[in-house]
Amino acid sequence: MIPTADELIAGYPFVARRHRRVAHFDRAAVQSVVELASRLASDREADEPAALFFALASVRRAFPFAWRLMARVTARTHATNAGLVLGARDEDLDGLCNDVLFRRAGYAEVRAWFAKWIAVRRR
Repeated sequence: MIPTADELIAGYPFVARRHRRVAHFDRAAVQSVVELASRLASDREADEPAALFFALASVRRAFPFAWRLMARVTARTHATNAGLVLGARDEDLDGLCNDVLFRRAGYAEVRAWFAKWIAVRRR
């Protein structure tokens, strides 16, 4: 299930402190992220990490001083909570963020990219 705007905002100060970022956010933009991710995932749990990543990379003003970081951390955390592992390196995810930023990748490309890197966690 896609987190609410309040849930994303509540977790952000910890992430910002840990990575020495300014803990500033735009509540309306965070709500836009949640709405976009929900529309993109369309209740398909397996697509939620990619949808969250794309939405956060697309709406950079949600977390303006840490948009790449939040896209990365949120996608990884969401995948883990769903019993999945996102095997991509941080550098790969940052590069994908840039592709979204410069419109070299849309949601279809991000979703396909994630499909290659997501695996079910072995217990």
